[in-house]
Amino acid sequence: MKNNILLPFILIFFVACDYPFFTVQEENIPKVVISSFFCHDSLVRVKIEPVVDAFTNSMTTLVVETVKLTNTKTGQTFFLQKEDNSGTIYSTTEMRPALGDVLKIEVQTNASEEPVVAVDSIAETLVPFRIADTGVMVIDNSSGNTFSCEIRRSVKIRFLPLSNEEPVYLEIIAFVSDYVDYLGLDGTSERQSTLRSTTSFITSEDYYPSSTAMDVYYPRSLLFKCPAGPDSLTVDFLYNTGSMSFADDGVEDNAHDLRIELRRVSKAYYQYKTALYNQKNAIRGDIINGGSPPVLVPSNVGNGVGVFAGYNGTSFTSYFDKYTYQQ
Repeated sequence: MKNNILLPFILIFFVACDYPFFTVQEENIPKVVISSFFCHDSLVRVKIEPVVDAFTNSMTTLVVETVKLTNTKTGQTFFLQKEDNSGTIYSTTEMRPALGDVLKIEVQTNASEEPVVAVDSIAETLVPFRIADTGVMVIDNSSGNTFSCEIRRSVKIRFLPLSNEEPVYLEIIAFVSDYVDYLGLDGTSERQSTLRSTTSFITSEDYYPSSTAMDVYYPRSLLFKCPAGPDSLTVDFLYNTGSMSFADDGVEDNAHDLRIELRRVSKAYYQYKTALYNQKNAIRGDIINGGSPPVLVPSNVGNGVGVFAGYNGTSFTSYFDKYTYQQ
């Protein structure tokens, strides 16, 4: 009797565990991926690459036949050429877009009779700003013989919102050029710093890491929907210089140039970049809610994937002397 019961159970177990294996699926034609952020008075450079789905047996070679760029505001059309020593970057020296221009890109390949198409614009109005305040924040976690110290620089900028235009999407970026003699840094090499803020309309954005996030990835720029109203707005942020060094009288933070750029970005730009930042922190998870669901990065490219997005910007550069911290 025991054997009669056990045998059907074993058969059911093996049938239930008969999962299908991953197999190479039918051949898929590569998709076209476009990546370009363009602004006024600058060359338009577009990265164009093929991509195929996983577990496909694609042997098709994608050939980019033409890349046409049309300024729909002026009616001008230009054909982009592949840059020297680059297999994926296309550009033209014949056209630099202006404020308010609307650009349309059409990529024709051998994969489809329909071109890959994307359209986006550069906002017509700039958003000027000024530096309202600067400072230094020292985080000293030293204990006993263990030295642990971090120096962050703080900045507040102030600007007037564009109350007659809705919605307005903005982005703040900070570029640091360090002066460090022993490292051979003379202020000519820029790098983009990660940023932190306590401004409510920035920290309330979905992409900005929460206080309960694990192994937090702070963004390399601050994107936000600009609040409307007649009063000026203030945004604070913290950034880091390249490195600290020990001196006879304490710990020194580098002298450096800081270039702040305030960009007015398109909706496609805002949606793509905030989703990208959100995706990076979703992978890390949260100490309360655990892992987050996958974040899909949106695309504004038809018959393909990627991003083709415009922005304008104003910038201001200021020199900051080295700072010495004494315990």
